[in-house]
Amino acid sequence: MSSIKIWKIIWSLLITCSMHNVLYSYEFLYPVAVLERQGQTKVYVIYQKSVTHLELWVWNPETKIASKGLMSTYIPASLRVLPSKDGFSFIDEGRIRIKKFKKRSPRAIDIYEPIYEMNQVEWIDEHNLYVSARKNNYFCIFQISDTGLIHCLVQDDIHDCVYPQKAGDTLFYIERCLKEGEYKKEHVSYKLVATEYSVVNGNDSQKDLTNLEYEAFEAHVNKLLSKRKSKSEQKKIEKNYIADFKSSPIAFLQMFSEDEGFFLEHCEEIDRHDKYITFSCYHVKKWEENWNCTNIFDFSIPACLILDLLDFRLYESMLPLIPKYHNGCLYYVDMSPSKSENLNLFCYNIENEMTEQKSFGRSGQIFFSPLFTKNKIFYGGSVESSESRGQRGPNMWINDEGLVCIDLPTIYYR
Repeated sequence: MSSIKIWKIIWSLLITCSMHNVLYSYEFLYPVAVLERQGQTKVYVIYQKSVTHLELWVWNPETKIASKGLMSTYIPASLRVLPSKDGFSFIDEGRIRIKKFKKRSPRAIDIYEPIYEMNQVEWIDEHNLYVSARKNNYFCIFQISDTGLIHCLVQDDIHDCVYPQKAGDTLFYIERCLKEGEYKKEHVSYKLVATEYSVVNGNDSQKDLTNLEYEAFEAHVNKLLSKRKSKSEQKKIEKNYIADFKSSPIAFLQMFSEDEGFFLEHCEEIDRHDKYITFSCYHVKKWEENWNCTNIFDFSIPACLILDLLDFRLYESMLPLIPKYHNGCLYYVDMSPSKSENLNLFCYNIENEMTEQKSFGRSGQIFFSPLFTKNKIFYGGSVESSESRGQRGPNMWINDEGLVCIDLPTIYYR
């Protein structure tokens, strides 16, 4: 082969790689929380510059101006506005941190029990949250106070208990069993479970332990231990099995109420060579005394967003891609080959079972699941280049006054 032909091949490969980087940008900008008070709307936006560099920005959607929400030394994931609306929480490299608006720096919740791999936290009240985390090789469900006191709500010596959702006085979660096979983990059992949420008395957990004298602290601990002992001596709370998917994996449970919610079913294994990963969304609803699970739609996402491939992977993995419920509809993103070359936003109406496409990005554009305010829907995705600003994707720039500005795709509704 002549040197000219070899050079043409190399040049063609360089052009292809360059186009791939443009079409599948490794920088992402997406909203994660909204705070509406005193007539003002503030949107918390994650800017993923790379898989190891996340920044939190507080954005004013009216002026487009944004300000830093945290120092860049933190890696904020699973951000939640506090019930008191005076701050927010996030998970930073395995530790739960709380940032109050009146405080300059966030503080960590110190937990003195061997739990790890915490996922999404959900707040019950101003002082208590619940979360699924691993302890002794199995995932359990814990209630944790803002002072670090911990109570195990659900523990199983055989199964993982994951994706907890509290609705009213009921705790929903997925019970799964994985077994170590010869070459890989085998999926054995997946069940959707409902049980009673045994609320821990929050009065003791709200005390500031740092201000207690040693004797008072010792008495306080003994009191808590005696409560735990009395709890353990009570009869076990009965579990109600809503659905049994056997060895078919289910995940990402979300409950709208005590009678309705949704979850996702996915394939057992994901190959690094897969271009797409397909999920099935199931609507779960209670009719009188019976629960029904119905597959309402399927969607596909680019595998590179959650597999460890260069800088295309999302730090929060599937969290920005999970469907969101709002006013009787599920908003989700889909890149099914039969529908679009882009990861576009769609809306599924649960009542009339109709699907409507909501975004129409340019070729290769990636959009994420949305965030809702009173009259607007914001969504993010891959960052637009400066040359294509003003088109349909999210972007970030510095204005003439030297201020950082953000723009996100917006949908208006009544």
